[in-house]
Amino acid sequence: MLKKIPGAVAVGGTDSEKPLSKGQKAFNTLSEKIAKRRATLAEWEVFGTDFRRRYTDEVVPLQNSFDAIRIQMLHKLDQSHDAKGLTKGERQTIEDLISHIAGDLMESSDDPAVEELYRRYSGADDAKSAEALADLKQTLETEFGVDIADDVDLNSPEAVLRHIQRQLDEQEDAERRHREAKEEFHAERKKAKKPKAAEERARAEEAEVHQSLREVYRKLASMLHPDREPDPVERERKAVLMQRVNGAYASRSLLDLLAIQLELEHIDQMALDSIGEERLKRWNTILKEQLRGLDQELSEVHFEYLARCGLGPMATVSPASVKRHLTASLTDLRHYIKAFEQDLRSFDDVKRLKLWLKQMKWELSAR
Repeated sequence: MLKKIPGAVAVGGTDSEKPLSKGQKAFNTLSEKIAKRRATLAEWEVFGTDFRRRYTDEVVPLQNSFDAIRIQMLHKLDQSHDAKGLTKGERQTIEDLISHIAGDLMESSDDPAVEELYRRYSGADDAKSAEALADLKQTLETEFGVDIADDVDLNSPEAVLRHIQRQLDEQEDAERRHREAKEEFHAERKKAKKPKAAEERARAEEAEVHQSLREVYRKLASMLHPDREPDPVERERKAVLMQRVNGAYASRSLLDLLAIQLELEHIDQMALDSIGEERLKRWNTILKEQLRGLDQELSEVHFEYLARCGLGPMATVSPASVKRHLTASLTDLRHYIKAFEQDLRSFDDVKRLKLWLKQMKWELSAR
């Protein structure tokens, strides 16, 4: 017997003595893959609701608190820059700290005072920053084999990720078009004498595929049409089912149409198992198209969360891993806020400030 996967429709296997045909095996494999992709998308949808709630209720308030305390730190550092008793090196450390903190803050805050402090204190690091960004650009281009445009903001991981993903998608499309063009070229050479026959055959195959889908739809529509039902209760039930049928047909979901047939006992498993290889071949073409669509949808979901988590485009994400990342981010934010609150106390006494600046200089050099 076939392994039953929720949401999948299987053919063959009723007769355990008879091996599955090539078409039946392909159908069952595609059906299982589609069911798994749908389950994954449903999991992401449920997770997304909780993620957005936690992000709004927990991450945003903590991020705002973190921004506020860093802005407070910037003003304290600015006020202390010319304080008596500080050495030239300690003032340089203050400048480096202001440049570093303000630079980070500008990604999440649009406070003009932050931008002004950054411009005032980071001038000496402009060349160094430009050099670091140039190195980063070269590293990313080498690693992913793409060209990063000059107008891409390298300070924004989300912008870089979107640009790289777009480049990779374009490369993939170009490679696919090249393969198709090459295949078409060889096919044209091979069938140069009968180009019209090949085109007509392709059109005929597409028409047969569409007709196979339409055939299943029409049988269900004929059975469920609510206008032909005199009983009001039964008419309402059929109207609901017809909405499902129309939705499945609009999205070219053969599996949903077959599942509704089985559900209504409009077709039994034995009849499904006896479907011929030619029809299975057309059905499998429909399933392959549906699977490609689901894979594209999943790819877009993955990319969205990669950008949200600040991860590289080649990283693997799942609801569980994103949840762990979210929890870790909340823990980090609470830790950073507490650390900044403690650091602010160092400004009450110049001796404590000098000791703190010494520690900060070491930490900056270690980055």
